Amino acid sequence: MLKRLGFLLAALLGMICHPAFADSKIFVASSLVDVVDPLVEASNIDGLTIVVGSSSSLARQIKAGAPAGLFISANEDWAQYVADDKELRPLFSNRLVLISHEQQSIADIAQLPELLKEGRLAVADPDHVPAGIYARQALESLSVWQSLHHRLAPADNVRAAAQLVGAGAAPFGIVYQSDAQLLQLNVAYEFGADTHMPIIYWMVAMGHDQPEVGAFVSFLGSEEARDIVASYGFVPLERQ
Repeated sequence: MLKRLGFLLAALLGMICHPAFADSKIFVASSLVDVVDPLVEASNIDGLTIVVGSSSSLARQIKAGAPAGLFISANEDWAQYVADDKELRPLFSNRLVLISHEQQSIADIAQLPELLKEGRLAVADPDHVPAGIYARQALESLSVWQSLHHRLAPADNVRAAAQLVGAGAAPFGIVYQSDAQLLQLNVAYEFGADTHMPIIYWMVAMGHDQPEVGAFVSFLGSEEARDIVASYGFVPLERQ
């Protein structure tokens, strides 16, 4: 049976001392919130509990003693933060896009400051959250960060940033392609892969004695898992 715990940081903090939290095994980045359930269900492995949150907050929870058997991070730095001498394994990648509440496309990202008008640009926290870090790298690469950094609507995670645009609270946002696809949001601009560091999800097995986790790790390397990942807008590394 799949058990999912909420991805709000406040909830995570409250669960640290909750008896049910002791059964948690797999910590995954918030951008994986939709694809993780189909992956677990397809694996036919019972007893997996999923904890979803930003990579940064989950990594801190693990370092504080949260009993994660597996951590899937949206960037290498946070995976390395918890890995110590454990092996990091790349799983799949993603793309960075600009989404808009209205149906439109932008040919030149330099237009964005003007198009924002009085609105703000929704992004995941660019100081800590991988999606926000990638967004800042892309905007700096394209020489528009200085005109936009004071007009941000920072969110705790990339899914929250996408939802701000979906609800109309922000006219534009920078998120992963997978979030735009899953929430059926308009993609106004696609950032080139050369504007930011590669967006790769990294897996760290934490070494707990959890046979279910080992079985799930094996399943993630299967063709069936790669097909599921691709159907949710991610890019299997073997098919790039």
